[in-house]
Amino acid sequence: MRKLFLLITSLLSAVNIFAQFGVISQTEYIQITDQQDIDAIFLFNGINSSTEISYNGTQTTEWRLYDNSFVANTPNFSPDDATGYILFDKTNNIALKHIWVIDYSLYLAKLNGLIIDGNCQNMNINTEFDIPNITFTDKNGKTRNLNRQFTITYTDYVFNGENWHDTLIVSKKTAPLIQITQEAPNKDVDVCIWGDQYSIALGIDTPKICASYKAIAIKSYPKGSIEKRDGTNEVKRDDSKNSTVIGSAPLVVGFSANANTPVASFFEWKIYRSDSPHNYFRYSEPDIHYTFKETGDYIARLQVLNSDQSCLYEDSIKISTLESLLEIPNAFSPNGDGINDEFRVIFKSIASYNIMIVNRWGRTVYKSTNPSVGWDGRIGNKPAAEGTYYYIIEATGTDKYTQGAHKGKSVIHKRKGHINLFR
Repeated sequence: MRKLFLLITSLLSAVNIFAQFGVISQTEYIQITDQQDIDAIFLFNGINSSTEISYNGTQTTEWRLYDNSFVANTPNFSPDDATGYILFDKTNNIALKHIWVIDYSLYLAKLNGLIIDGNCQNMNINTEFDIPNITFTDKNGKTRNLNRQFTITYTDYVFNGENWHDTLIVSKKTAPLIQITQEAPNKDVDVCIWGDQYSIALGIDTPKICASYKAIAIKSYPKGSIEKRDGTNEVKRDDSKNSTVIGSAPLVVGFSANANTPVASFFEWKIYRSDSPHNYFRYSEPDIHYTFKETGDYIARLQVLNSDQSCLYEDSIKISTLESLLEIPNAFSPNGDGINDEFRVIFKSIASYNIMIVNRWGRTVYKSTNPSVGWDGRIGNKPAAEGTYYYIIEATGTDKYTQGAHKGKSVIHKRKGHINLFR
């Protein structure tokens, strides 16, 4: 018997949980069930004598007002605006449900006008709206506002890491909407507001209200990119990390402002050594190229202004050119297998370079002033014989001696030695 009683109790509980309300209405309506301490709020686009709410549970019930005064002892009743109702279980003498009814057509928002201004950081949307409060009372007797949410849209200019592109900006704001602050747009925009969410859900034709705003804010995403060289034997050609451009000199860097033109109108790049900021090279284009010919640490500082120079954007890029390096291999095998087919030095930050290779009798077999180019093991159009050859190299680094008798002068690399040619 005890198990049977528990089963019946469970079934009754399930009926209570899953029972639904029914509605008869000549107008659109919505049922809101996500508010705390109330089971449902019904919003109608107009209430008349034919409007009914019913409950399809199996209990013996009646409808009451919040003050427990009688409304109806039938499953259905005709509701009024701004009124709360209790579905009362007469058998168990308990309240089953608390609901609230609203005639939404009596609370339509009036969107009368927009005035938009802004500064370098924000766009301020000042509204001339008349938005009545929609209130309800929960089962604990607490009067609360039903949040009215309005949609704001405009098409802004957004940088995706490579390019600027148009993006639809959509934001939701809750009344009251006296002043709305948005991040300053990157282009001229047409701002539109409409809503609220209930008018949209009810199918009410709610016109948009729009106003134009002329952008003044500056956004820029400056970037420095090292121009690639063909030589594979130049080490740390591009060793950039995070926001610092690092590589072997002479370092050719392309700088791009990546700013929100045409709002961004004036550009100034200043390039200088980190320890000498007053000695700089100045450029007034958004995109430039600069060759860093000496080893050291540099700054490329960018300033961007709008047309009336009321908004300024500043940023900088660090550049570091590395110390020179010259290493010589002792053998190569020009047999066409794609492995070690050329005699090439390994180098970094070399400003000038001269190499001469001779055979054992002192005949010159190869000359070059380009460290990226190697000897392919040929003399004229014929393969050179296997054996030992001798090189003389003199190269000037982009760095300078920091001490000793040659302090302040360019680092010189002089090398003499032999290489073995195998086939």
